[in-house]
Amino acid sequence: MQRLVNYLQNNWLINLATLIVYYLMVVLPHEKVGVVIAKIFEGTSRENYNLITLLNATTVFVLLLIILSKKLFAHKNKKVLIFYYSATVLFVVLCINVLFVMNVESIHFIQYAIFAILIYPLIKNFTQTIVFATIAGALDEVYQYFYLAPNRTDYFDWNDVIINLIGAAIGVLVLATLLSKLLKSNKTFFRSFTFYFLCLMALVVLALFGFNILSMYPVSNESTFALVKVVPEGFWSIPPGPYVKYHVVMPLEGILIIVVLCLFYSRLDNLIES
Repeated sequence: MQRLVNYLQNNWLINLATLIVYYLMVVLPHEKVGVVIAKIFEGTSRENYNLITLLNATTVFVLLLIILSKKLFAHKNKKVLIFYYSATVLFVVLCINVLFVMNVESIHFIQYAIFAILIYPLIKNFTQTIVFATIAGALDEVYQYFYLAPNRTDYFDWNDVIINLIGAAIGVLVLATLLSKLLKSNKTFFRSFTFYFLCLMALVVLALFGFNILSMYPVSNESTFALVKVVPEGFWSIPPGPYVKYHVVMPLEGILIIVVLCLFYSRLDNLIES
């Protein structure tokens, strides 16, 4: 891992190109991937499909922890890392039981863990890596909600943005465990590209709200895009078909959870040696 990170750091153009290609491969083929998965599990009941994907995801996660265990317990900051691993396992379990519609959504953890690993050599900061990966995950959902399937979705999927954030945190934890020498950015968060990009996205969103192009909830103006088209009746949403329940995260709720999680993981930057 150290060799990979050093190589990407020293060859930032290759790093950037790899990151862009990877991100496009994650974002663009959503429909095709869905069709392929449907064909693979054709004839399988929803319950069995959910169980199979959950077992596969659990196996991958357990294997990852086993592979990392030797480095983890030999790490000089093992107490901090073990705490964050434990918290992240808890967050993963909560995502599965509260935010998942289908267990196949566990692929988000893997996708954004890899994204975090690829972008870290460019950013050189754990907190900024998680923040930028979360922004990228949000743009992924923007593409799906407003372009790919605007007529088939009832709300902007803050659930997936949160899941993507946890995936990025897993990637950062892998880096913190395996790297013998962490990278250090000379720029504080408020002077970083991540902060400027976050501000730009915030200004764009505020402008869309200001010009009534975007709204939080449905309004009478049909030209306005709503982040939530259909407001859930209660905490749990239960779709048609075999019984499954999940919570639809509302916009302000989603922003609050994301901010709290980013602040929580910002403590990892203290692992960086001066």
